[in-house]
Amino acid sequence: MTIKQIAAASVLALSACATSQAEPNSLEAQLDELLAWFAGTYENHQQVYAQAIADLPAEARHRHRHHTFAPVSIPGLPGRLIYAQQYQHYDPQDLYRQRVYSFTLNEAERAIQLTIYTPNDPSRLTDMHLNPGQQEALSAEDFFLKPGCEVFWKKQGDQYEGYLKQNACSYYSERFQTEVFLNETLIMRQDALLLDDFAVDGEGNQVFGSAGNGPSINLKYEDCASGSR
Repeated sequence: MTIKQIAAASVLALSACATSQAEPNSLEAQLDELLAWFAGTYENHQQVYAQAIADLPAEARHRHRHHTFAPVSIPGLPGRLIYAQQYQHYDPQDLYRQRVYSFTLNEAERAIQLTIYTPNDPSRLTDMHLNPGQQEALSAEDFFLKPGCEVFWKKQGDQYEGYLKQNACSYYSERFQTEVFLNETLIMRQDALLLDDFAVDGEGNQVFGSAGNGPSINLKYEDCASGSR
């Protein structure tokens, strides 16, 4: 099975828990819907397993990713907030991203804007979605912004499509010890989050992300029988 066949089969499986709903027709209503879909736990295990069974070469495979997104409240941060805690390689201790996402309406862009707040000390955020006291102890001074790295979401049919403005997001990566330029497209469905990101250094060399092997397909963990979201 080829990379494209694996990706197509995974996408076809995404609607297993889908339910029909009335389409929201205003940005405010779409924001409510997007946040309802966003919160939850996601993982790309099925994709990782399928690629291993297909014996794809290592460079064509996606690494394992696990994502937790949960509503939080932090004094001084604007908008409606979601905490993102993400780990990789099936190791909950291998946290590769901890962020606070602020969702607001951007009328000029005719989109929902996701502004990313990066913590000065990520360890202060670990598991804070389980501890309101941790959230209350934080303030705006505990975070910094990366201008140009805002994600814009627009409703397209039965999904939300997110994008960064082309080559607008650049920053120095402590992890990779270099300046990186990030481009990313995302798809949020009721039952999955598809991530296609790609970062290069100043000379155009890949630093991280996909390299033509399609998006990371992260299925949402939930009880289909309950219909809860």
